[in-house]
Amino acid sequence: MKTGWAFLLTGIFIIAIGVAWIITGGTAPEPAPANSPAPAATLPQITETPFGISAPEMTPAATTSPSLMTPASPTTEIPAAQATAQLSSDDIKMHFMDLAYGAGNAYLERWNATENNGRIIISVTANNDADIPLLETAAREFNSMSQTNQLSEQIKEEENGNIAIKFISEKGMDGIALNTSEDLTNREFRLDGVTAAKTTHGTIYINTNLNGDVRNHTIVRSLFYELGFVGDTQKYPDSVFYGEDNTNVNLTYADLKAIGIMYGTGLTHGMSVSDVKRVVYIR
Repeated sequence: MKTGWAFLLTGIFIIAIGVAWIITGGTAPEPAPANSPAPAATLPQITETPFGISAPEMTPAATTSPSLMTPASPTTEIPAAQATAQLSSDDIKMHFMDLAYGAGNAYLERWNATENNGRIIISVTANNDADIPLLETAAREFNSMSQTNQLSEQIKEEENGNIAIKFISEKGMDGIALNTSEDLTNREFRLDGVTAAKTTHGTIYINTNLNGDVRNHTIVRSLFYELGFVGDTQKYPDSVFYGEDNTNVNLTYADLKAIGIMYGTGLTHGMSVSDVKRVVYIR
């Protein structure tokens, strides 16, 4: 009997709790959907570049570290070489006339283009090691402008050439006589009161005591004197053919152009001033 009352009271108690729960509006928690995806983690973005796939883009830190890429150095442009002065065609022609006839000669002293097929051989005696490269350079520059004669760029040593360059002592220079009938092919070059060179037809005597640019200038100037450039210029101080004391070694733009006129196809040995003026159109 007591057991029956116990079950009855327990049932009433359970019913009372259920009624109370319904009255308060309580609901059971909804279970999470079975197939609901978890929130995706944020991944670094990967992009394509022209060279493939780039590294992931990372969020920059508060302080920026120096770049590991060294910026490219700016390209240095080397300006093209230009003439020191803008010379007209008439300037070049008058420069040529000064060099070809400035010594007062009546006829052109350039070499004959037909003799030895126009080839001119240079020989040296008692030279030093630097003299031959200097003469080779002078020969190349002459050949680049001449349309007729050509200087052999193979300088001969201890042999007889069409132009023989002999290096002798300063005392030995005193024994070289220039009192021949061929006045224009005989000249003494002096620098600072010292005899630097003497030229006769086909032979150049150089003071072997000369050094540096004084020696180089004397060799180049004497060589071109033998080639017919018997005059000087007072207008261009940077010219190898400048009439005052100088040590110019490099032929200028005007000098090279004058060589081109002298050894062009229109001029020949022995032409008079008036003949040359007609050919090169000088009024």
